[in-house]
Amino acid sequence: MKIEFKKEEFLESLQIVNKIIKKGNIYKILDCVLIDASKENIYLIAQDGKEINIKKEAEGEIKEKGKAAIDCNYLLEIIRPMPDDSFIELEVKENKECKITCGSNIVKNIQAKDDSTYPNSVNVNKENVLILNELKLKKILEKTIYYYDRTGDTGNIILKGIYFDINKENFTAKSMDGYIISIINEKIIGNDKVYKKIIPGSALEELYRLIKGEVNKDVYIYINDKNISFEFNNTLFTSIIIPNSYIETDRIFNLEYSTKVILNKTNFYDSLRRSIPLLRENDNKPVIFDIKDEKIDINLNSLSGDSHEELEAKKTGKDLTIAFNAKNLIKILSVIEDENIILYFAGSKQPLIIKDKQETFSFLLTPVKI
Repeated sequence: MKIEFKKEEFLESLQIVNKIIKKGNIYKILDCVLIDASKENIYLIAQDGKEINIKKEAEGEIKEKGKAAIDCNYLLEIIRPMPDDSFIELEVKENKECKITCGSNIVKNIQAKDDSTYPNSVNVNKENVLILNELKLKKILEKTIYYYDRTGDTGNIILKGIYFDINKENFTAKSMDGYIISIINEKIIGNDKVYKKIIPGSALEELYRLIKGEVNKDVYIYINDKNISFEFNNTLFTSIIIPNSYIETDRIFNLEYSTKVILNKTNFYDSLRRSIPLLRENDNKPVIFDIKDEKIDINLNSLSGDSHEELEAKKTGKDLTIAFNAKNLIKILSVIEDENIILYFAGSKQPLIIKDKQETFSFLLTPVKI
């Protein structure tokens, strides 16, 4: 194989696929990027060994067709210091000797790996496609990837994933970690299939980092029984699917509320952020809300000090005193962009539900003992 490429263009593609490669792979071949120049285009391929495959088309000229597996970090360390705006030639011979040349005075010789041992990439069926705006997908992920069970503390593999429920008109995403439930609803058009799939949250976190969220670009989504693929910016990102049914949440979100509060999200968020510095490590004191009349009193009595603030609010229903983990509440508010939010309370021992006026999102947070 012999290819030639401009440094900056190839380096950008290489850095993208390198994000998927995990350190400490049992199979050392997965430390490599597979450079596939066997056909008409150059593709960089990487896998994390568990959940993710990524295939990125790279700019360059194919001088001799072929494939090569090269340690990705090692290749980055060699290419990154090369002169800017330079053209680099990479040649791999049959004995796996790899020669990297830049101009007439820079030559590096390294050893490629046996590319025949690199695992096959997932064969993506592109017959059925769901097209979603890149910005819309970015916002869906932003409001769900922080609330799945990252640590595995629940012991439930389902909660380590994010649930996609897709039909002809709606794209619903759900995640939960034992304390918070997040549900996001987006209207879609042009879809004639129904999908109910659980995707590993860790894979969708990587996807979130890769997509830029541009308003004038689309992501092409291909779904089958075992995998889901996202195609964008000459990149094909594929994840496994967790083969289970998700937990039903409709009943808990349909509890009859006894107190409803409408308030300014920014003021609420800023008030909680001013209280958080009083919570030192291992200090689990809750933030206490005293809701009455046209205001909310926000109180925190921590080991380091006390905080008392009062916010204007529009309340209907009963007065209420209830407590929550302040950090969990801030985690929810940090991804909400709306000016005003609606809080629904069914009692001092029942979960808080946070929604917007259009109900494009719903968050549930369990209370704590006072």
